[in-house]
Amino acid sequence: MAGGCDSPRTPYDVTYCAALEMVQLDQEINVQYKKVMGLLTQPQKQTLKQSQIEWLKNRDSQCSDDSMINVACSNKTMQSRIDFLKSVERECKSTGCDSKKLAQQQ
Repeated sequence: MAGGCDSPRTPYDVTYCAALEMVQLDQEINVQYKKVMGLLTQPQKQTLKQSQIEWLKNRDSQCSDDSMINVACSNKTMQSRIDFLKSVERECKSTGCDSKKLAQQQ
C-alpha cells in the first residue's frame, strides 16, 4: 500500500485500513470497559455487563448480515461506545456512577 492508511488509494486500501481501525477500536473498547468495571459495585458490574452484551448484539445486527460486516458502520458504532464508556468513567470518578446510565446501550 503506497500511501499508507493516511491516504488510501484503492478500495482495497480503504477496506484494509478500516479493518485495521476496527481491530484497534475493539482493543480500545476492551480497555475502556475494564477501566469502568474497576470503578463499579457488583450490582453495577452486572448492569454494565448486560448493557455491553446488548450493545454487541445491536452493533452486530446493525452493521452486518449473514456474510458481511459493514466495517465503516462497525467502526462508527464502536467509537460511539468508547466515547460513552469514557464519559461513564469520568462521571464515576467525579460524581459517582449512575446505575441508570450504565444500562444504556449507546
